[in-house]
Amino acid sequence: MAWPRRPGSATPADPRASPRLPHSDSVEGVAPGTAAVFQGLREDRSHAVLDLGAAADQNLRVYSRFARWIHFADLLGDPWSHRGEQSAGGLHLPRLDRAYDVVFAWDILDRLFPEARSRLVQWLTDTTAASTRVHAVVRASEDSIARPLRFTLMDLGRIRYEIAGTARLPVSRMLPAEVAKVLAPLRVAHAFTLKNGLREYVAVRP
Repeated sequence: MAWPRRPGSATPADPRASPRLPHSDSVEGVAPGTAAVFQGLREDRSHAVLDLGAAADQNLRVYSRFARWIHFADLLGDPWSHRGEQSAGGLHLPRLDRAYDVVFAWDILDRLFPEARSRLVQWLTDTTAASTRVHAVVRASEDSIARPLRFTLMDLGRIRYEIAGTARLPVSRMLPAEVAKVLAPLRVAHAFTLKNGLREYVAVRP
């Protein structure tokens, strides 16, 4: 599968922009990676969407335009932010009832230790269909936000995110080559730089 690249997909973030996000604030802006996930999908509710975060009404409204089957896995849950970084080493992966063709992983890769990342990707490979599209957000620099985030999909190509807890992320940021290696056998198709030192990735299952 090949998708046309969007203008500006390789444009680096403005180095003058502050990567810090106050605990009480949220940021809303364009997210070309979320637009790329839905690109070419018909709004006929024939798809199945898996969101690895907590259920959110706004996310449900957007997904419902494309999907009849929507599952919010909430893999880490809100208590993660209060138990400290040791809790990120464990990961409960539920048994799902169908193969999903759109997955929103949000910042879960940043929240997990390397061994748990491998388990997660293997689980995704086992529970997704051919040509599944997987969206993920990772820190692009060590100065990026080092806290777990909560994401809201406001519309196609637009998200809002805010700090979701006080525990710091357990490991250092991943370089692009490491992200591609972690996601294999999924293939990175797009990467976009966002505000506050974050980077979106869209991977496709061959």
